[in-house]
Amino acid sequence: MKSLIENRFGLPVLVLAALLALYGVAAATRPAPAAEPPPGPRKVPVAAVTTVCPDSAGAQIGVVTPPGGEAVTPGETRVAAGDKVLDTLREPGRLWHETAPDGTGPVTVTATGSGAAGLESAQTRRETSGRHRGLAGTRCVEPAASTWLVGPGPAAADVTLHLTNADLAGAVVEILIYSGEGQVVNETGGILTLDPGESRTVDLADLAPSPLVMAVQVRTGPGRVTAGARAVMDDGRGVDWLPVSAPPATRVVVPAVPGGGGRRELLVATPADTDTLVEVKALTPDGTYALKGRELVEVPAGSVATVDLSTGIGGQPAALVLTSETPIVAGLVATGTGKKPDVAFTAGAAPIDLGSVVADNRTGGGRSSRLLLAAPDTPGKVSVQVLPRSGETPEPFELAVAAARVKEVKLPEADGAFAVVVLPLPGSGPVYGGRVMDEKLDDGLALTVQPLAAARMWAMVPPVTESAAVVLP
Repeated sequence: MKSLIENRFGLPVLVLAALLALYGVAAATRPAPAAEPPPGPRKVPVAAVTTVCPDSAGAQIGVVTPPGGEAVTPGETRVAAGDKVLDTLREPGRLWHETAPDGTGPVTVTATGSGAAGLESAQTRRETSGRHRGLAGTRCVEPAASTWLVGPGPAAADVTLHLTNADLAGAVVEILIYSGEGQVVNETGGILTLDPGESRTVDLADLAPSPLVMAVQVRTGPGRVTAGARAVMDDGRGVDWLPVSAPPATRVVVPAVPGGGGRRELLVATPADTDTLVEVKALTPDGTYALKGRELVEVPAGSVATVDLSTGIGGQPAALVLTSETPIVAGLVATGTGKKPDVAFTAGAAPIDLGSVVADNRTGGGRSSRLLLAAPDTPGKVSVQVLPRSGETPEPFELAVAAARVKEVKLPEADGAFAVVVLPLPGSGPVYGGRVMDEKLDDGLALTVQPLAAARMWAMVPPVTESAAVVLP
């Protein structure tokens, strides 16, 4: 009987002892509770940047890294055309500006360390006669998985798409085209493959010959590419590059609409499968107002709508604020005056919260460069610094931009090309803008516009935390 009682109570005791032992081991090995919430993403200086200047033959190329970066490692900037290195730069704050030889093709600018934070590059080609007469300029862009371009279609211009795969992996590229009649369906699907380092041009008339206006999305999966489009207008009406447009959003700001005479045509596109109404407001130096008879624009699903603003903004420099319930992309075509007018393009852009740099500007000798800055919501305040190609760097100057206004600022005359750095000051509201460069020719005004893009100064790095997701599928 005694043995039965011992067995009866001994088993629970052993189980309890085992549980206590397991609890003790778990308590001893349990990580200490976190003293504070896990950190958020860290802002770190950009360590490497690659940009591509498309079809640079005969174009003047500007490359600059603004001074005062916070890179923790020394670095350099390499300017190359294919396998040929054109130059290697090691001095931030000094503009490199040269004319690319004929037959160059795309120029790739690669920067690391101290050469990367804020790196900008741009190209401008000037022709005074022939079908390509005018100024054609563009910001050199970095590889992306998706790029939007808005402008004239192949029925109004010769539009050539320039693609470059600057990465070390191949890329599969899909080209989607939206017109005034809806999305264009092509027999080939607009799909092609680019090997690492490969560049290719695509005549968009081969994919969509009939659109007068269009929005183009270049998207990749897998891989990334740079995409730029050059439009040569029919009947000798000028030439220029289409700037990259901000991705689809329900609020789009189109900055840097140049003042003066000539036609101003707004293009609004939606990739959605539902119609949308877009409210349009214009910002000018005198204030903001709804465009009479043009304050609402109906954009059919998957298509592009056009609005003639030639009389609506009265020849003033302007910016446009577009709002809708459905995401949209937008651009504007500005045609100059004279016997042989030139054309320029601007597009939806982001605010310059981190500052912005334009790497190619000229003034004097019939040439003018000016900034058009807009503060749609609250007053803005920025500093502007000129970075010359040679000589002493002048002191920066400050500018105030009134709320719901556009401010036009002529850049000072300089001996040769220069870059310009625009930085928002503490307390400034969101500022949008662009640089307009023009040149007086005998038979008309040549012009080009570059919307201000956010400087490549910082990258957001997510925090590193312990997580079972590292080892579990």
